[in-house]
Amino acid sequence: MAGPARKSDRRFKVAPASEVAGRLLAGTMRKRGFVQAEVVTRWADIVGQELAMSTVPVKLVFPRGERMGATLVVRTESAFAPLLTHKAPHIIEKTNSFFGYGAVAKMTVVQGPLPHKTVYQQLEKTPLKPADKGKLEALTGTGELSPLRQAVKSLGEYVLGRNKKD
Repeated sequence: MAGPARKSDRRFKVAPASEVAGRLLAGTMRKRGFVQAEVVTRWADIVGQELAMSTVPVKLVFPRGERMGATLVVRTESAFAPLLTHKAPHIIEKTNSFFGYGAVAKMTVVQGPLPHKTVYQQLEKTPLKPADKGKLEALTGTGELSPLRQAVKSLGEYVLGRNKKD
């Protein structure tokens, strides 16, 4: 005998990582003055890759009860501070265009260490020996390759080329 349909007893459901991270970071970001966490996560998009490599947004301080005229506090290493101070109007303009209104009125530069960022270096492919080329073609096939097979073949060229330097 079948009973009434019940809701699933499953309490934990799979949620997108961005949704979970947003909920976890919201309180911390608000304490730092970042109403929108995107200022931190999309800093490179806002100011450009060159400035993002040498700067980190620390906090965004709004006047009490206001959502305009904030002070953006940016950390940089001491050698880059004068150049960053010179570029402050440009950074304020870029940040305001990101927000869509005049949220930031001024910028303060704080000198200090930056977090270490991993810079990835592009590897060079070395020519393969005929025997290695034959092994790779046996694995990936010949003729027109699918995108996945093309990626595997390219990876194989890097791996076999690096291991066989002699």
